[in-house]
Amino acid sequence: MISCMDNKIKLSAAVLVAGLVLSGCGGTGGGTAGKTTSTEVNKTKGVQNNKIYVAEVGLTPRQRFSKALEKLENGEDGQALAELNAYLEAVPRSNSARNLVAQISTDSSQYFPAEHFKVNLTSGTSLSTLAKKYLGSALKFYALAKYNNIANPSRVNIGQEIKIPMTQLARAQRDKDAAQELETPSVDNEDASVDLAMQEEINELEESAEAVEDLVESSEIPVEEAVLEEVIPIAPAETAESALSDLKELAQNMDYQAAIEKLATLSTFGKLSNESRDLAISTYIGRAKEIAETDNVLAATYFEKAGQLNLQKEEPFSAFENFKMATDLDDQNDQAMEEMLVLQKEIADKYHREASSAFRRQELDLAIEKWDMVLKVNPDHSSAKLYRAQALELKEKLDNLNRN
Repeated sequence: MISCMDNKIKLSAAVLVAGLVLSGCGGTGGGTAGKTTSTEVNKTKGVQNNKIYVAEVGLTPRQRFSKALEKLENGEDGQALAELNAYLEAVPRSNSARNLVAQISTDSSQYFPAEHFKVNLTSGTSLSTLAKKYLGSALKFYALAKYNNIANPSRVNIGQEIKIPMTQLARAQRDKDAAQELETPSVDNEDASVDLAMQEEINELEESAEAVEDLVESSEIPVEEAVLEEVIPIAPAETAESALSDLKELAQNMDYQAAIEKLATLSTFGKLSNESRDLAISTYIGRAKEIAETDNVLAATYFEKAGQLNLQKEEPFSAFENFKMATDLDDQNDQAMEEMLVLQKEIADKYHREASSAFRRQELDLAIEKWDMVLKVNPDHSSAKLYRAQALELKEKLDNLNRN
């Protein structure tokens, strides 16, 4: 009896694995929001491979941009082009949409240099993550697919060899990767660095002392008289350190409006440090929440700024939440909407792949956890919903088997 049940469970697992393989384990699996059965069509068309494609009617700009990404992910570039052209009619200043149109319309030999290097896809990586790392934008996933003669970007496999075009950014990132692999800091080197820094500090102090002595010796005014002269205090000029200190105090006191003004001052000193970036994020979010009901547009702008800073920190989940808040507050904030949808695809793609890999290893709890993360950013991800339900069912059967 137990053997029969065990065989049935193994068969269920085999069916689910087969389903994962057939799905490509990387499709976005988006929902059908905005879909219509009306015979009315949008006038905006896309022509690809001598076939005319028509944009779907009745979609909001957000739904249309999402659909275009979904179509490109599945290799349906003709329909994606039609949707992007329609999107540009509504959002003519969208650089993201124009970039995607260029990827579809331009031969990869003209879009990227012929020189390249190769990497292998690992668990959780996709063409989107490779494009973001080496080419500067996850949206270049389609151009990267064309460059590698991959018809369907969602159908790639772990271990698959991918050619990365040797752009300036890609070369710099490859060299950075190589340097990190070879970097083996030793204790002796660290001690030497400390000793050198200490010696430099001592030298600076000695030079300062000598300079003071020279100044006193060369002065015609007796030292006693110089000491007795009235000293007029001069207000110290603001520095990056003082601005950061003020920003900390303002943020702690939740005076976010003044903190944003101080942040503008701090930004004039150059690139934000990790500490000041964290303070900036909390400041923008704090102020956005304060004014969300009275000035939703400005609040959305502050959420968008927080999202951009979280992207710099490589915190995609936090950035996604920031951009989503911005879009919810202001549906005209097209930049935040596009950033949100790109991150939605990137995060869902990454964790769907990791979930699929975990399931193949029969790590059901981990697989379910990863599919939960997919559904957190995209509740309409049909593949994640389907396979998560089947994994839960299989887990329950195994638990029952173990109890018996």
